[in-house]
Amino acid sequence: MKKEKFKAAGERIFKDIKEYSPAVMVFFGYYLLIHFTRGAFCPFLNVTGVPCAGCGLTRAFLFIAKGQLARAAYMNPMAFPIIAFVLYCAYFRYIKGTGIKGFKMLFITLVVCMLIFYLIRMYLYFPDRVPYVYRKNNLFARFIPGYQDIVERLIH
Repeated sequence: MKKEKFKAAGERIFKDIKEYSPAVMVFFGYYLLIHFTRGAFCPFLNVTGVPCAGCGLTRAFLFIAKGQLARAAYMNPMAFPIIAFVLYCAYFRYIKGTGIKGFKMLFITLVVCMLIFYLIRMYLYFPDRVPYVYRKNNLFARFIPGYQDIVERLIH
């Protein structure tokens, strides 16, 4: 019985890898291109110079993987509920082989919490604390006359 469940879970994982591999390839291609040309992964940050609600998540996940939980929380505390959400979804998708119970409500709750945390942290820390810093080398500043001046007046 257990062997059949593991086989079924493996088949679902393999199917998802096969189905989503083009999107994953595009994502990593984007990551490499942006990382080496702009130095920051976040499209919102690269375009506006202002961090987004997800800024700091990659570093937070890396700190969690290293067991540095306090540093992860410093970068972006939403990494913890995101990991819990992903594990919850993976359990239903791969172990149980069913639809994810309450997915829509949990996802909406997660997004709302991310936005609330983002607004609070932007109010408390922007523009002086990593990852909530203004990036002057952004596309709007480069192509929209006066953008840099407006942002600098707003943050000082």
